[in-house]
Amino acid sequence: MPTRRFFRFLSLVSCLLSLVLILSACTHSRFFGQKEEQITLEYWGLWESPTVMTVLINDYKATHPNINISYKKRAREQYRETLEAQIQTGKGPDIFRFHNTWTPMLKEELAPAPASIIPSSDFKKDFYSVANSDLKIAGKVVGVPLGLDGLALYYNEDIFKAAGITKPPATWTEFAQTAAKLTVRDTAGNIRTAGAAIGTASNVDHFSDIAAVMIMQNGGELKSPTDKQSIDAVDYYTKFAKGQNRVWDETMPASTVAFAGGNLAMYFGPSWRAIEFKNANPLLKFKTVPIPQLEGGKVTWASYWAEGVSTGSAHQQEAWKFLKYLSSEEVLVKFYSEAAKSPGRFFGEPYPRVTMAAKLATDPIVGAYISQAPFARSFPMATRTFDNGLNDQIIKAYEDAINSIGKGTATKSALETVAKNITSIINRYNASPQ
Repeated sequence: MPTRRFFRFLSLVSCLLSLVLILSACTHSRFFGQKEEQITLEYWGLWESPTVMTVLINDYKATHPNINISYKKRAREQYRETLEAQIQTGKGPDIFRFHNTWTPMLKEELAPAPASIIPSSDFKKDFYSVANSDLKIAGKVVGVPLGLDGLALYYNEDIFKAAGITKPPATWTEFAQTAAKLTVRDTAGNIRTAGAAIGTASNVDHFSDIAAVMIMQNGGELKSPTDKQSIDAVDYYTKFAKGQNRVWDETMPASTVAFAGGNLAMYFGPSWRAIEFKNANPLLKFKTVPIPQLEGGKVTWASYWAEGVSTGSAHQQEAWKFLKYLSSEEVLVKFYSEAAKSPGRFFGEPYPRVTMAAKLATDPIVGAYISQAPFARSFPMATRTFDNGLNDQIIKAYEDAINSIGKGTATKSALETVAKNITSIINRYNASPQ
């Protein structure tokens, strides 16, 4: 006969089995191996290679095993149009890259970041003020930058040394004087070595960026440049390519080509041009400094790319969590390091976070851009965005104006035409820039 102790043992086993069954019914997904929902986020980029991005994505997946991120580097031509069309048909990416000046055109495609993930107040504190202006709609964050670029003044060290000039210009008055001293002509008066690439439109790369920041510095209005400040700024811009004392003209090659070839003393451009110069001419000696300012003023140019989340994404929360990770200090440092490993590229991105400025303050290339970041401003006149829309059309309006001024049209008249054209362009896209 079984003992009483044996019956007690059987009863205990029975209770334990019942408890296990109850726990299994309630918590089987956590304790018995049922996987979390697998989520795939499609990410469209433009410039960074899959090799660079895969490193960062794999790091994220290590702590978020249910999140799969498919990164695709897209072609730049007609990118915006393709992006918008895809999102509107429900087939677009969850995450995508866009230019800071595209925000007005993409307001229907950009999903705001949940305040629980990226609070607006934190964004304002962590990133430069220009990003806070460019990347918000109705006070909500709609994009995060991974870098902050714009304009710096490149100068050829050998040309400066040959002319006995030891200090690059810091003001526009100094710039005009320095450009004149650096310009070398042949016996017929033709420019052999240009002092600076400025004054024309067709052969000055980034002419629209340069003209725009000069108008801004002078207190002009880019949307309607009919005020005296705008007229004076454009007059000043075009004078560098006029008369016997010109430092640049239409006979010169494209400014990027001229600088890379050692035939141009001063050039305005974004940080990534340094990569092109080094690759085109490894012997070229150059440095960058902040762009000239009016006496007592501080206004510079911003042109950069940001990451956003599609309104058509079924996983907006997960997408924004990834972008929060991607734009964190630690990951940006790794991003910079990995990007610099790419063939032909010797640096990554100028950091977009205010707290990271000290990390790049002494960098020979991006240090100039970072030092200007606190007082950077923007407008849809940034070159090479390939948007075929607001930017390209506004730039074309200014290009036509500068070309007509070069042929004798009064500056005021040319800019009145610009103002009319910009109003029409903005209305066409229902996208007024800030």
